Amino acid sequence: MAPLSSRRPAVPPPIATIVGPTAAGKTDLALAIARRLPVEILVADSRQVYRGMDLGTAKPDAAARAAVPHHLLDLADPDEPFSVVDWVERARSLVPQVAARGRLPLVVGGTGLYVSALLDGYELPGQAPPPDLRRRLVEEFEASGLGPLAARLTRADPASAADTDLRNPRRVLRALERIEGTGGGAAPAAGTAPHPGRIAILGLSRPPDVLRARIDARVARMFGHGLLDEVRRLLDAGYDASLSPMTGHGYREAAHVLAGEWEVERAIEVTARHTRQYAKRQLTWLRRDARIVWLRAGDLPPDDPALVEQAVDLLRALLA
Repeated sequence: MAPLSSRRPAVPPPIATIVGPTAAGKTDLALAIARRLPVEILVADSRQVYRGMDLGTAKPDAAARAAVPHHLLDLADPDEPFSVVDWVERARSLVPQVAARGRLPLVVGGTGLYVSALLDGYELPGQAPPPDLRRRLVEEFEASGLGPLAARLTRADPASAADTDLRNPRRVLRALERIEGTGGGAAPAAGTAPHPGRIAILGLSRPPDVLRARIDARVARMFGHGLLDEVRRLLDAGYDASLSPMTGHGYREAAHVLAGEWEVERAIEVTARHTRQYAKRQLTWLRRDARIVWLRAGDLPPDDPALVEQAVDLLRALLA
């Protein structure tokens, strides 16, 4: 991969991405790659955009952010609307800025809708929907998968459903947004085109038993290292437990503990189970994208030298 600083300004900058299920080790792999290549990390995570939500979202810590520039973290308070469109607008503006500094924009995260919208474009309804509708639809997809949303679209507007690829989450979400937010009368009038530069998509995969163990260990670590205190601070700051961001994995369960309704052990078990189910939905989303080059990590640590070497070689080859 040629140095970014040698590229002519007219050439659209490349984008590299690391995707994969939660707890696979994407962040640690990205940090290891950053020791080999000049990169800045664009975080593609629909929960890490919220301020004060750190432990439960596995947000990169201060040491990681000091080692490598991270972007798209802490963009909104938990009670503020924030959508995939908001994220894409910010990410699209950052890509040329990072490239102008001679670095590679490295998009890292498990929110597949964010990554897809950045790389492949996103259409917006001509009439603006309610400000929190996009966020609610994305959160419903993340919580329950595509099936219930596709069924809802079919019930609400069979004609639109017949013209929509019901296996494509972006299209289903866009159709529901148009129907529920604008009454179905506004055709898509604006949006973003696919990224015109080269892209490289690396997927980090683990065997099911390894991923399960990593998820269970992460959840236990979250609860053992301050998640209850984090949720208590959020509640004390006035953020209601019913807010959509506060219903994410770990937060809803921690709120039950703080309310005296659950024991910590139950919260850990339920959080781990829901997180494992979410990881399966992430993999279902990702496996439909034939552009992803998969890194089979087995039970290796994400910064294993051979794994990092393979990732670096693939990025150089894909972006050459």
